[in-house]
Amino acid sequence: MQTKSLCLMTAISLSAARTGSFWHKMAFTPIFIAKPQDEQKDGINMKNNNALNGKDFINIGIFTAIYMVIVIAIACTVGLIPIGFILLPIILPIIGGIPMMLYFTKIKKPGMLLIFEILFGIVMILTGMGVDLLIWGVAVGIIGEILYRAAHYQSANMAIFVYGVLSTCICGNYIHWISASQDWLDMQAATYGDTYVTTIHGFMTTGWGFPAMIVGAFVAGVVGGLIGKRVMKKHFEKSGLV
Repeated sequence: MQTKSLCLMTAISLSAARTGSFWHKMAFTPIFIAKPQDEQKDGINMKNNNALNGKDFINIGIFTAIYMVIVIAIACTVGLIPIGFILLPIILPIIGGIPMMLYFTKIKKPGMLLIFEILFGIVMILTGMGVDLLIWGVAVGIIGEILYRAAHYQSANMAIFVYGVLSTCICGNYIHWISASQDWLDMQAATYGDTYVTTIHGFMTTGWGFPAMIVGAFVAGVVGGLIGKRVMKKHFEKSGLV
């Protein structure tokens, strides 16, 4: 197309030189004016393509709901015993790796991670959890956005790494166990039992328990991402993630 346009402009220029016609000379000008307008239009289209649309928001809502179902299902089964509750940040990212890796292939636009984490945090608050998880979610969501944007939303390895970062979000739900008052612990003990509360609180106040939980959640997220990528291989290839 560029070669054809160049030949056309050359022919018009030669014709104008031979005939001295004013209109032939003027015909040469609009060709150069139209090109910047086309480029500007292409730039606007590219910006629009990078913006979240209605379908994207629906997908964010759907995958947030799916992830919440997984969280509730695990919390209401494994989380009922002390060791299960402590290992929840490790179990959840592995099981959630498949739907989350599918999520990474569906949108690939700025805001997809931060909005997901905000919605997740709000829903957790509505289910009775504290605000710590939402704050943590916003922090890791911003970090995830920066990392994934640097890879132009086209790197499968970065998607897996970012999922590992996002997986630490659930650790925010354990912060209050570190500085919990005795009244709060007594209230939890009345519901779940002394052994349950003593075991969890003892682990969280060891000094190394919480950092180990964060590292474990990240590693589990990477493992879950690798599993998800393998299971969703066709979706990754179709979406262009390499």
